[in-house]
Amino acid sequence: KDTGKKEDMIMKLISKIDQIAAWILLASFIIYMLSGIDTVRRILIPQISSLVHLKYLFIPAQIAFTIHTSYAIHLAIKRWKIWNSATKTIIGVYIILNLALITFYISNF
Repeated sequence: KDTGKKEDMIMKLISKIDQIAAWILLASFIIYMLSGIDTVRRILIPQISSLVHLKYLFIPAQIAFTIHTSYAIHLAIKRWKIWNSATKTIIGVYIILNLALITFYISNF
């Protein structure tokens, strides 16, 4: 019984992290849209908007995207009752590829 409560607490924490990631992702996409529009239309300060759009927003958006989509894929696979070592490996590879993308981005800027 002790393990069940511990697993419930861990799942609640993971769910809360997913919710936070979803909000960060939403905010990132809104800022992406606004900074992209400003870069093209030159409404505010296009140089700052371009910098935010191209350099500073990618990492938090990509991390939030990776967390949110990984958790959603995990839940869908469990709901479809195909949660096994192969699907765990697929999710692991998906996360590693996203982390590699973030690392590539950081190393080139």
